[in-house]
Amino acid sequence: MRKKSIEYYDNIIMPLIRSKHSDILSEMSIRISGSVGQGNDDEYSDLDSEIYLPDDVWKRNGLLQIELDQLVAETNLWKQDWTLNGSMIAVHPLSWLLDYQAEKVLANGENVPWDKLKFETLFSVHVDFVYHDPQDKFGTLRRLTAPEKMPENLWKKAIYKKLHDFLSGGIREIEINVWRKQYEAAYIQFGSALQALYELGFLICHQYYPYPKHLRWAFGKLPAPVSKLAEVFQTLSVTEDWQKRLESMESIYDGYKDYMVARNIAPELDFSFIDPHDMYIHNYMTQAISFKAWSNPLWFDEVKSLKEKAVSLGYGPEEFWAVNWWGIE
Repeated sequence: MRKKSIEYYDNIIMPLIRSKHSDILSEMSIRISGSVGQGNDDEYSDLDSEIYLPDDVWKRNGLLQIELDQLVAETNLWKQDWTLNGSMIAVHPLSWLLDYQAEKVLANGENVPWDKLKFETLFSVHVDFVYHDPQDKFGTLRRLTAPEKMPENLWKKAIYKKLHDFLSGGIREIEINVWRKQYEAAYIQFGSALQALYELGFLICHQYYPYPKHLRWAFGKLPAPVSKLAEVFQTLSVTEDWQKRLESMESIYDGYKDYMVARNIAPELDFSFIDPHDMYIHNYMTQAISFKAWSNPLWFDEVKSLKEKAVSLGYGPEEFWAVNWWGIE
């Protein structure tokens, strides 16, 4: 599927660059992104591509952007009206790449600012097609930000937060809104829960997830048995029966739970305690996040101790959070 974009660059874009900007060609890193760059373009796709230059070089070469705009407008192979469909080759400073962290990562080597990087951005950097990169900047970024390089505690933190997203607005909340016939709210929560479920599948496999429109095809490339759940997602997305939707969501959650338990991915969580139909289960996940369970194996013991303290002070155990936050003695 990438053949069309490669030939477009070979036959149309590169001749312009070589004839007018050969002096900075060796400084360029050229990426073809989105559906086209990831090999999944169709009749609705347009060309999204970026040419990255060192910031000082970029500042001196604004004419390149104007020339590319004109050339793409005249030669676009994806759609004729480029101003409406968005096909573009953008000339960017290198400092904009990787959530504005590329230069720091390239300069600091293994000292990657993981907390400033989005999973969607990391996915794009690793999956988009790199057409031209003589200085191997994308290759270096990929090596330094490979999934196995991310600290395990950060994976667990992301998993716990995504699990919280699903449980707090998932099956139980959707059920209640369907019972109330508040279908607008049910659909909104369904969309959010569906996205959280998809993204959670990537996280438990320690893989970066893409932007929403790429979730479906990318999910199918995850390792088994997680990728096998794509069939359940298919049922989930096409059925109009709310009960089948909820059953499918629970089936996917159960598949994830079994995967995590078998591989000891989230040992700090007691999955026997987590019931997606329990409207208060989000409290458990909120507590896990508040007490940083991903790096605190004894977090639940701390909660139990605080509940006991609340009782000893004459309050109910459910008031432990107030006792903790306000330091009530």
